[in-house]
Amino acid sequence: MGDCKYCEQPAGFLRSMHKDCDSKFQKGRSDIVSATLSAIRDNGDFAILKGRISAVSNQSFVGMSEQHKLLISAWEQAVDTFLEDGVLDETEETRLVQCKNYFLLNDVDLDKNGYLTKTAKAGALRDLLEGKIPKRVSVDGGVALNLQKNEQIIWAFPNTEYLEDKTKRHYVGRSHGVSVRIMKGLYYRTSAFKGHPVEHTERVSMGTGMLVLTNKHVYFHGPLKSFRIPYAKIVSFEPYSNGIGITKDAPNAKTQTFVNGDGWFIYNVLANVNNL
Repeated sequence: MGDCKYCEQPAGFLRSMHKDCDSKFQKGRSDIVSATLSAIRDNGDFAILKGRISAVSNQSFVGMSEQHKLLISAWEQAVDTFLEDGVLDETEETRLVQCKNYFLLNDVDLDKNGYLTKTAKAGALRDLLEGKIPKRVSVDGGVALNLQKNEQIIWAFPNTEYLEDKTKRHYVGRSHGVSVRIMKGLYYRTSAFKGHPVEHTERVSMGTGMLVLTNKHVYFHGPLKSFRIPYAKIVSFEPYSNGIGITKDAPNAKTQTFVNGDGWFIYNVLANVNNL
């Protein structure tokens, strides 16, 4: 005879819960997420929300640990709701911060699925659109870059793979004609070798390092190569889902590609940095 994991009363042979208890639990979870999402979105009073969460939890067997998880889930859903239009306005960001602070939600939990980083990136783009240099990122241990006077970091991406386009050439064709033996081991071929060069481009990894976007340059610092590209020298961007390709204004310039999983954000920073 097993006990119900919710009410701790006998649940029956080989059973771990009562159906009614489980239904209450599931409904309570849903109500807490819904109430929290509404409070964040509709400028609700978080003190009133806290009381509602407590009342629902007492009636539906939702413990403190589960309440915390549900608050995180609701916070993430609020971020998704606010970013449906691609922009996080100042009021929306303020509500997210207020909820975070009131319920003492820590950064590690909020960024477990990358949502805290999403809000920081969205806020950084809003700053750029308003002509302000974002101050939303800090680099642990500093950055081994020689920044110029009045140059400020907008965003830094560790673990970025850098790739270069390399052109390779080989010749294709065939020779024909009659070979006449002149002496042992030496032949004279009467016809010339007929062929033509063929080129193909390969994208070659040059290692993984730190990509840094500032208000003046694109920097890359890696084990094999380190360099900076002034924005004025960039003639085109090639956005990808997981990175971006940059082509400089130079003779025979080839695309330099940076892969870090967030091509959308990089492209939008580079497209709007001129607002500064």
